[in-house]
Amino acid sequence: MIRRESKALYLYRGMRLVHVFGVAVGQTSYPTPLGRFQVVVKWKNPWWYPPAAPWAQEEKPTPPGPGNPLGTRWMGLSAPGVGIHGTNNESSIGYSVSHGCIRMHVRDAEWLFENVDIGTTVYIVSA
Repeated sequence: MIRRESKALYLYRGMRLVHVFGVAVGQTSYPTPLGRFQVVVKWKNPWWYPPAAPWAQEEKPTPPGPGNPLGTRWMGLSAPGVGIHGTNNESSIGYSVSHGCIRMHVRDAEWLFENVDIGTTVYIVSA
């Protein structure tokens, strides 16, 4: 469960809370969508490809490495273009600054990647 206002990701195993992570979420003009989604893809050391959005018109694809805005892990959700991922801007955690994605500290994204499966349900709520 991701709580947008709290900027936190809660990992449950059934009804048992396993871990809480601080995250960054979408800014006002590009909010993280609310709803019930699933993890549909997981990639290690992903490339970042600019989306077809006005804010990304001048951007170029970024290979894996320290400059990659996705960090070292990508967990794509069933919400188009939205995922849970690491970040090369760790100071953004705790803020509403992304373009809809859920950013995590790299070490946290790597841990989560190993502990969730494709098909995992992700609830994004406003509280």
